[in-house]
Amino acid sequence: MLSTNCFARGFAAALKLTQMENPMLTLDLPVEPYWLDLPRGVRVEIRPVTTAVMAAAQAGSARRLGALRAAEADLDPDMARGLAFAFLVKALARHAVTAWEGVGDAAGNPLPLTPEAVERLMDMDEMAAAFWDRATGPVAAVALEGNG
Repeated sequence: MLSTNCFARGFAAALKLTQMENPMLTLDLPVEPYWLDLPRGVRVEIRPVTTAVMAAAQAGSARRLGALRAAEADLDPDMARGLAFAFLVKALARHAVTAWEGVGDAAGNPLPLTPEAVERLMDMDEMAAAFWDRATGPVAAVALEGNG
């Protein structure tokens, strides 16, 4: 069985070869809304995570964390870091999600898409992690190619 380090070195070598073969920036990021599959049968349609969408999410997250720090001067630093990420994921979802499927109430009725309901969905760690990875994935892939 290959070790993680061996895999990482092989991946890095393949990435370097790819960068040498194609040093040109490729603009193949999504430009139209698209669907992401999340755990438990949930699907969300999102607008592409552009600079404007990410900047709006970062601004909202920073404002929210600033208000919390002002209200709780003794906020644990580890909790502050965790909240900063949670606020960023929630803000990104609020700005990016345009539709959803597979989200319902206790009686099994579909829930309407609202900013508050999106935040409640992102309170679930598995949903937040999957959303973040999949929503920011296209931009990360470009950076990984050496294009970013």
